[in-house]
Amino acid sequence: MLDIALVRSSTTINLDRRTPNIYRSLSKRYSTLVLGWNRQGISREVISQTANEPLLHLKLFNLKAPVGTPSLIAYLPLFWLWILIELFVHKPNVVHACDLDTVLPCYIYKIVFRKKMVFDVFDRYAMAFIPPKFRTLYSFVNSLEDLFASKSDVLLNVSDELQRTFVRKPKHCVTIMNCPHELDVPVDKSETDVLTLAFMGHVRKGRGLEQMATAVKDLEGVELVVAGQVTDRKLLDDILKIPNVQYRGWLPFSEALEVEASSDVMIALYDSGDPINKFSMGSKIFESMMCGIPLITNVTHDLIKEIGCGMIVEYNDIDQIKATIINLRDNKDLRTLLGKNGRKAFLEKYNWTAMEDKLYKIYENLLPK
Repeated sequence: MLDIALVRSSTTINLDRRTPNIYRSLSKRYSTLVLGWNRQGISREVISQTANEPLLHLKLFNLKAPVGTPSLIAYLPLFWLWILIELFVHKPNVVHACDLDTVLPCYIYKIVFRKKMVFDVFDRYAMAFIPPKFRTLYSFVNSLEDLFASKSDVLLNVSDELQRTFVRKPKHCVTIMNCPHELDVPVDKSETDVLTLAFMGHVRKGRGLEQMATAVKDLEGVELVVAGQVTDRKLLDDILKIPNVQYRGWLPFSEALEVEASSDVMIALYDSGDPINKFSMGSKIFESMMCGIPLITNVTHDLIKEIGCGMIVEYNDIDQIKATIINLRDNKDLRTLLGKNGRKAFLEKYNWTAMEDKLYKIYENLLPK
């Protein structure tokens, strides 16, 4: 019998940092199956590629559906039905539901078969996807998420701040941050006079790309390198009109890390108008620590100040962002100090090995010998 089914609706599991880490850890000790949704019809080889190894036990719902639009909701019942069938066939002892869009069939399975359910919240969906002006819908989705959280056996969150947004919770709540595990990546740190800024992630509005591109367009000795899935083609076309902006394409995690590690500064900017950005903790913060390079960000102020690993800016303050870039470009000693501080924090606390230990303690209680 299967120990764990890990259920994720991600279009591209290989670009989702958290799911491969959880799978890799759990599969060391338990029989683990990943159920995912291939919404873009991407080849299995690309989807299953992670930093070091593929997701060996991966089953995909191969139905193309819109990405990032409300019309996706019409396809969800088909995905849920497929999940239920797969769970009924494989009968896992624990179902690990990732986010609100997978939890309903997982909860039904938990009730029908009297099994255990872990509800792993990457993002609170109302905060991430519904403008607060739609108060009724916003409140309904938040309440629904609270309800499923209270019915789970364990609630996981990516930060303590996000966990505190839940009004109704189960007895067991654990924070497992999106820390990377140590990876050996080739680093090309050739000495040049050009400061390389790395942006890795979805190319869309709300991630600071417009602000960064505007800040660097008149700067000498500065280059902005962008890589990731494009969901806003017009935005990409606009920023590529600036000579010192490059787009490297949509890279597997290991290749994206190579770009990050060989850069001088990482970028993690998030629209402060989106409520979720006040509570979540992006993986880029921890990846910059692992790579030992400073970060320019507008989130997690307390953490950045405590560790001393980056520079804090206001999201829409172009002049401040530009001044920060110039400061880092002209002050190599500052970059080195910030990078060393982040690397030290990664080795001591903010790494996947530490998160893995917490994950094992959860499952030792859910799946006793």
